Amino acid sequence: MEGIAHHLIDIMEPLNKPYSAGDFVKDAKICIEKIQNKGKPVIISGGTWFYIKCLLDEKELHEISENPKLRQKLEKYDTKTLWNMLNDTDKKRAEAIHPNNKERIIRAIEMAEALNGSVSDAKRKENAQYQALWFSNNFIDAEQRKELYKRINLRVDKMIEQGLYYEWEKMTKKHGRTKVLENTIGYKEFFELKDGIYSNLDEAVTKIKQRTRNFAKRQLTFFRQMSRIIKIKDENDILGQF
Repeated sequence: MEGIAHHLIDIMEPLNKPYSAGDFVKDAKICIEKIQNKGKPVIISGGTWFYIKCLLDEKELHEISENPKLRQKLEKYDTKTLWNMLNDTDKKRAEAIHPNNKERIIRAIEMAEALNGSVSDAKRKENAQYQALWFSNNFIDAEQRKELYKRINLRVDKMIEQGLYYEWEKMTKKHGRTKVLENTIGYKEFFELKDGIYSNLDEAVTKIKQRTRNFAKRQLTFFRQMSRIIKIKDENDILGQF
């Protein structure tokens, strides 16, 4: 973090209680207000771009409460079936969620049920609270993507070197096999290794790299849908906007 204060990191235990985009928006607004009161600029970094979009969009959904009975019913289905259900209702929202992320899929179906239709097409309320500039790296051509995927692979190798597997062991010993841990890339694969899906640790690490690259592809698709995002090569491109 290089001496810069970061917020909303390690604020929740990985229990079975979901942490939704709505929860993030509430917590983020509190942090933003505190930072602004100090006269400091606010930099929001992702991460989960859907959460950031919910925070900064000029329009936002009205609050939607959890539906325990519906959740209990949906939990009985496997993840693939749930994702297909969401895809039938809201294709755009389904494309933004990993097909293996059961909790987020259930939340999206829950929201669609409350809205009687697509979350993406739902009527939203005005939210002109913040004026923000949006930036993302510009990974367009094949060479740039190749570099991105290389960086992802190196990042996973570094995480393993710094003890990711032992971190997973510590977390599962403390919390058990929660849905949150099972749905997290970098933990999910170690559960699968334990279940005998892979024959060794190297295979599990290879799967972490693959799923992380797939996640990056979905983020790039998300970026293309956001016309307001300014594509940059480096920090000088950002400074040039001021």
